[in-house]
Amino acid sequence: MMTPRFLRPLFAAAALAATLTGAAAHAQQAAATAAQTAPAAAQPILNIGQIHDKLQAAGYTDIREIELEKRGFYEVKARDAQGQPVKLHVSAATGEVASSRAR
Repeated sequence: MMTPRFLRPLFAAAALAATLTGAAAHAQQAAATAAQTAPAAAQPILNIGQIHDKLQAAGYTDIREIELEKRGFYEVKARDAQGQPVKLHVSAATGEVASSRAR
């Protein structure tokens, strides 16, 4: 069956619109998938001042040598509430002390 000549541009426009709509939907799906699988390192982290303030509020004193490690933690040298020197691993995302050991 032959398509009437006056309908051919209409069919071409419909085919183009369907192609563009499918491409846009694919791009949106790819962006959503990328956002869901983004590494944890991409999450915002607390800065050194915020880490210092959180540790001070938790009772640590003489807080020094706050260094960001690659694994998403800060390494901090400080003194605990009893005045003992400690080495802390602090979550860069939350500021919570993950581990503490005597220095």
